[in-house]
Amino acid sequence: MRRGSLDRPPAVGAAMTPFPHFVDIMDPVSKIEELMSSHRIRHVPVQQEGRVVGIVSERELHQLVNPSLPRVDKARIRARDILVANPYVVEIDTPLRTVVAEMAERHLGSAIVVKRGKLAGILSVVDVCSILARLLDEGFPAPGGNEAA
Repeated sequence: MRRGSLDRPPAVGAAMTPFPHFVDIMDPVSKIEELMSSHRIRHVPVQQEGRVVGIVSERELHQLVNPSLPRVDKARIRARDILVANPYVVEIDTPLRTVVAEMAERHLGSAIVVKRGKLAGILSVVDVCSILARLLDEGFPAPGGNEAA
């Protein structure tokens, strides 16, 4: 994460994962599973005609689609069938603290980041934890260097 000055905290764009993987509203569930598995991600934005219309999280995927369902059957289930509509979407210059506070308040695992309405990135709880870990390391260095007690 790029550091913000004391008078200007960082925007969400400084902490997001840029260029996230996404699917089209008509893509099959099998494609979502492949993306999540091969890229070790838990949230996939869903677009329709270049506009974000929803998100599929690993949780919804496993709740709504039986993992043991044959691949041919999964090909019939589309992203539109399991997406969460109206996901939390923020502009790239939204203050990071605003986004993180809203995610905590609403118990969200991610926020979709757009730049002038186009998908630019995603901020997940994992991204936020990484930032927190770095801040804790900077603010509370281990006594005597990096050696554990």
